[in-house]
Amino acid sequence: MKQRVIFLFCIYLVNLGTTSSVSRADYGEVKLFQTPVSYNVDMTVLLNDASRRDKEVSFKVKAALTVEPVWTDSEHEYLLKFELVSPQLYSRGKHISAEYLPMRSIWDKYSGTTFYAHWKHGIIQTAYLDPSELIDIQNFKRSLISLFQLQVVDGVTKETDISGTCDVEYETLSMQVIRKIKRQCSAERWASDEGAVQSRRLTRYSLSDALDALDELHAEELHELGALKARVWLRARRAEPPPAPAPRAASLRAALDALRPALAPAELAAPPPAAAAPEVAEDEVADALRAAVRERGAAPGGGGSERAARAALRLLRALRRAPAPSLAALLHDHAEPELLETLCDALGLVGSAATHAAAAPFLRLRSPDVAPLLARRYLATLALAPHPQESVVEDVLRAAEEIADPEVAESALLAAAAAASRLPPDSIASAVRDALARSLANCKDDECRRVRLHALGNLRREDTIESLLEHAERDGGDAALAALDALEGMVPALARPERLRRLERLALDPRPLELRAAALDLLLRCSAPAPFSLPRTLLALHAGAPPELRRLAWQRLRSLAVDHEHVRKLIRFLPLRLRGWDEQALTGTSSVLVREAAAGGGWRALLESVQVARGGLLRRGRVRLLSLSPANVTDETLMVEIWTRGLEAFAGDSTQEPASGEEPGEAEATSGGLALAVGGVRAPAVTLFAGQAELLGHVWAGTGSEPTAVLRALRPLGAVRAALPLLGGAPLVFRREALLALALDAQAQVSLWSRSARSLLELRGALAARGEARVAAAWGELVAEASDGAEPRLAISADLDFYDGMQLCVRVDVADYERSSNVSLRSSLGTRRVRRSRAARWRAAGRTLALGAPNDASCRALGAAHSYQP
Repeated sequence: MKQRVIFLFCIYLVNLGTTSSVSRADYGEVKLFQTPVSYNVDMTVLLNDASRRDKEVSFKVKAALTVEPVWTDSEHEYLLKFELVSPQLYSRGKHISAEYLPMRSIWDKYSGTTFYAHWKHGIIQTAYLDPSELIDIQNFKRSLISLFQLQVVDGVTKETDISGTCDVEYETLSMQVIRKIKRQCSAERWASDEGAVQSRRLTRYSLSDALDALDELHAEELHELGALKARVWLRARRAEPPPAPAPRAASLRAALDALRPALAPAELAAPPPAAAAPEVAEDEVADALRAAVRERGAAPGGGGSERAARAALRLLRALRRAPAPSLAALLHDHAEPELLETLCDALGLVGSAATHAAAAPFLRLRSPDVAPLLARRYLATLALAPHPQESVVEDVLRAAEEIADPEVAESALLAAAAAASRLPPDSIASAVRDALARSLANCKDDECRRVRLHALGNLRREDTIESLLEHAERDGGDAALAALDALEGMVPALARPERLRRLERLALDPRPLELRAAALDLLLRCSAPAPFSLPRTLLALHAGAPPELRRLAWQRLRSLAVDHEHVRKLIRFLPLRLRGWDEQALTGTSSVLVREAAAGGGWRALLESVQVARGGLLRRGRVRLLSLSPANVTDETLMVEIWTRGLEAFAGDSTQEPASGEEPGEAEATSGGLALAVGGVRAPAVTLFAGQAELLGHVWAGTGSEPTAVLRALRPLGAVRAALPLLGGAPLVFRREALLALALDAQAQVSLWSRSARSLLELRGALAARGEARVAAAWGELVAEASDGAEPRLAISADLDFYDGMQLCVRVDVADYERSSNVSLRSSLGTRRVRRSRAARWRAAGRTLALGAPNDASCRALGAAHSYQP
């Protein structure tokens, strides 16, 4: 047994020695470029559908290449001469098994061209190319030179080649095979969103048996963006016989003087292609605008369709390329109202200086007579713009200080903060933070503070947390609740002991129930990864908190236990008096509910409901639709919040005392409101009623008894643009854009005679995504386009009976919906055209969410409908 262990250990050492990086140069083994060598070069570029390998378009370039040293200074420095012989473009037909056939192209003019490279210790110091040649031809030659950049070193090093500056790691696989892996390549002046494209770059070098020449060089690249892939192979294989050697120059200067006059020093990194000026057809914006108006669906039951999302994407593409004067021409007082509303929505989503220059004068944002309705629409969509420009944010922030209309001023503050949150932290975002802090210090009333605290929440800066906590601790009014709402977007940063203690005090001190509930919910979610201080909080709640608050705490803990092991252990090890039946079955109607609404492709959609009630009457209800990506990143897709005050008289209990542990105060005035947030960006609040008379007027008039359009929103998602040089010289341009169209309708019926109410909430959403990969070179073009779409539907119905006690039945249904995926591939090489396509549609199953046995019992008692079909 001992001998076997020793034998296996020796094998392991041998394998380790032959697969690790070894510095061969130290032993003088590798001696390249001793004599001229000929190679057969084969380069293939291919675009394909990621899910179907048989769906692709491609081209090849084949040539002969000779590499000859014309000057040398020791074995580690050379001036290499490259000669490209008979380059030929190859393409193939539509059939997947068709062979590549040669064709006439621009390459026919470049046979027998020469270029040079100064090679020193494995690194190309300078390339010498003909600047009069087409840039794509030059980049192809840069790719060939890059193949011969080879160091024999240990570890990771930096190299610059055709791909830009990369982290390079060399691995010695055998005595004759070396592998080079390139990572984190960055090409200067090539506009690209960081991390947009998943890339893999690999080169394998095969040396001759005598280690004096490169027998074969094989390089490959893979670039992936969504459903599209781009792949490149470049292979140089040694050919026989080699060319006869020529006399070598006596010095590097003599060798350089002997070069052709047309050649000039050049960097090895590929320069970006010349940017083409955006061209917009005269009627393109107008046609796209009319299509978007047709599909906008402002009426109840409309909107939230895939057609509306695609029409909006088309309009946004046209507006980004259109100059400001042509946009301003569309904005005039005689235009149709629907056209103006649609155009203002789209201009805000673009968020560029050109679109703002067109919209701001028409809306009169800096004037006392601002156009309130259109201005609020423009500012609401500007808050969702994925790439706003600093000048736009700065102008909106200044306008917010000058606008007299309080609703428009609130919209401007919220929009400026939300747009600034998508800019670098050290840019205009700091100025917005400082301006909000100064404005907040000058506020004289709670309403003023509420607006600015919500704006700080849209800004989402961690350096505002202390200020927000101070305002939450200051009093128990709407401003304190707004400060806690603003902290919702910074949950990870709150998970510090001193901040958690402050949230705990807010949850335990005698304050309004909805404020304590918000602080407690934040505390539990922030503590979930490490809930070591929660037993103390639960003991304090058990000692003196109202039952409604304890119900919320336990229901939130149970929902967190699904994803957090430490919370599951905490619940098991709590004392019995904290986790017994009497603590779990508390009376009340406050609740926390989290259910999975949909799942697929690694994505999950969660529906979260937090309802805070006292005496059976809603104080604050919040429903959030959350999206979880495969990387476990949570996005708040939609939030709907309703709050009410002073409804005790309608429930027959106008003299109800505050619950235990709450701060007594004067009788509350009857009021109610609605708040919405899309993508975590809070919109201006809406007051539904103020006073009993207004509420009764709505009830008697049947306000909202018919379906009513509550929200129409367009939200761009994940816009990506990446341009990078391919191995082989051709530029690859990736583009991807997606848009979410949301439509929310609601209706409610209240009967004071029968003491019952029924409400219905319908959410229609549509996701439209479009991606494009394009390889455009002087000899032809490859294009791959992909589009995906889905139209999910969700309905929430509620029946309430408060005649004798309180019975509530809630149904949540996700209807069946269709998903679609289409891929189109095209190649244009000379006169040869090839097109391939794939289209698929499939039906995603819906579901009815289980809301628990008590809810099912209430539904049976009330005889509510089992489901709702939108």
